[in-house]
Parts: sequence; structure tokens; C-alpha cells
Amino acid sequence: MVKLRPYEPVPAAIQQKPRFPFVTRVLLELFTAGELPNVREIDLEPDYGYVGRIVYHSGAVVLFRGARLHLNSLGASEIALDKGYTKYFLRQLGYHTPQGRVFLFPDYFQQIEKQAFQGDFQTFIDEVGAAIEQEIGFPCYLKPISKGQGEGVNRCARREDLAEIVGEYQSADYQLFLVEQAVNWPDYRVVVYKDEVVACYRRVPLTVQGDGVSPIRALLQRKQAEWLQLGRARRFDIEDSRIIRRLQRDQMSLETILPVGQLYQLHDVSNLCAGGEVEDYTERLHPYWRAFCVRLVADMGLRFCGVDLACADVERAETDYSILELNAVPGLSNYAASGERQARIVRSLYQRIFNEGDQG
Repeated sequence: MVKLRPYEPVPAAIQQKPRFPFVTRVLLELFTAGELPNVREIDLEPDYGYVGRIVYHSGAVVLFRGARLHLNSLGASEIALDKGYTKYFLRQLGYHTPQGRVFLFPDYFQQIEKQAFQGDFQTFIDEVGAAIEQEIGFPCYLKPISKGQGEGVNRCARREDLAEIVGEYQSADYQLFLVEQAVNWPDYRVVVYKDEVVACYRRVPLTVQGDGVSPIRALLQRKQAEWLQLGRARRFDIEDSRIIRRLQRDQMSLETILPVGQLYQLHDVSNLCAGGEVEDYTERLHPYWRAFCVRLVADMGLRFCGVDLACADVERAETDYSILELNAVPGLSNYAASGERQARIVRSLYQRIFNEGDQG
């Protein structure tokens, strides 16, 4: 561990690690600048900066791991991570969520129910497909139950695509997945801390614009280079099977050259880690939705949370909506990289979080 105190220079061992996790870098910047007066010292793991121990003047001690801070209880965080249980409790509380159903893979079903699944993989696919047609309808979304950052989320446009998507889930050793009705309203992330909305932004799926010369692969490589210049935390996967499927659906490939000015959406998911873009709505969010999201987060026993809200119009009160997911560990690095104002919002938020860490 490397022990840090306010106003002291950052040790050389730390300065040589510019790719520390985003939250760690913000913490170090605030602390060494003397902007965390309640913090006495920080013990930081020096190789990766992924874990640390914060000691307050009050004697309180807080440990963190990546973006996992001390704000939410373990139980509430685990429920928020599980998309199926989140949907259950939100519906019990009267909130709208997309129509959906959780499916267990046969091997996991056998572990839970202590009885063998009657049939093979194709039988399982047939049962899932029949249930979707009867209860949810195509197109729909398939989501691994306990994965974040858009990992494994697929839009399934037709029953013929089901076997490929579920086969990928099986290869990845997922045990459960959620099938949800497709919701076509814009997708917003609303970030709540305690009793306040601190940020709101619309997430727009990965899109490229043709220049009449470059293949789609080159356009994506160019966009990745722009990401790096902006300081966005992660690179999206150009060979993502979801991108390939989307292209094939439109009889295209990564080598297709788009006409000048043509916009083409490559992803059916809007997560920023999958290449999504940010349109800030913090000042445009109607007070109705501010109060709504604060109440929802409190109802779910959380203090710091990202609410994924599909809404017909967040600038008007009481419009149609659906809650897609909750994130008890909302990553803000990509939002912060989208502009100077956004960076200030995130910096101010973490200043509050770390200064108030000894208050429970």
C-alpha cells in the first residue's frame, strides 16, 4: 500500500500509473489538491489502484474497490444487479417495467429444482421461443441476469435468431437470462445521489456516418481513436457479434461503404461501453421525473444509483415510461469525458461522496 496525505506530492510509483480506474484518479486529484478536508489519509494499492482504504478525521474508515464505494447496502446492491429481482420489486412497488420473463438454462434448472430437464438444447430453444411468442412477442431483448455495461444484451428481431443468441449465452456459462418486450422510447440514464438527481443524459446507440470512401470497419476505427482522445474509459469491440448480426440483418458487412452523409446505427443497445453517445439532459429533465427517480431509488433501498429510464418525453410530466434497469455502481467516466461541464458535474459529485464518507 502507498499512504497518501493531503497537499503532499503524489509518489512517483503512483504518477507512473496513468491508467488507474477513473474513480481512483478522481479521488487522488481531489485529495492531493486539499479538496477533501474530512479525509485524513488514503492507503492505496499501488500496482493497479483498484482498491483503497480511506481514513477520516472522525476515525471512520471506508474501503473501496473500483467504482464500488460504501454508499449502498450489500443486499440492495445485489438486488439491483439482478435484473429479474429488480423487475419483481419495481412491479411490486407499482413502477412500469417492460413485460418480461426469466429463463434458467437446463443445467442450472437441474441444480435448483433437483430434477433433470426433459429434453435437449433445441427443446429448450423451442420452449423459450414459444413462450416469447405467447407472452412477450418479437422483437424482444435478451439480457444476462447479472451482467452490467450492456454485456450480452441482444435485440432478437425474430425467432430464427434465438438459437444463436442463447447459444452464445450457453458458451459464456450464463445461468439465467431475462427476455423483455422491446420498448421504443428514448433511453436515459438518471444518476441519483441521496435525495438529488445529479445528472441525466440520453444514451444514443453507436452510429457512424458514411463518407463514400471508407468501409464501416474504418469508420469504427476512426470513432475509437476519437474515444481515446476524449479520454473515454473503454473501447468497444468492432467484431462484436451483435454488430455483425445487425449488419447481416440489413445485408451489409464491416466492409460495406456507406454513401456520403448516410447515418447507420450499428448497435441495438445504447450503453456507453458499447459505443453509445451522450446527449446531456441534466438541465432539461422535468421536475416530475427528478422527484420520480429520487423516490424510486429510495424505494429500492439505494442511496447512489443510475436509473435507466425509457421515456416518451422527459421534458414533460407524466408521459409514458418504463424502467429498464437499475445500476447500483453507476460508471460515470464516459459521461465525464463528453464535455467540460459534464466533467465538473462528476468531479463535484465525487467530492461530495468522499467528503461525506464518514457520515454512514
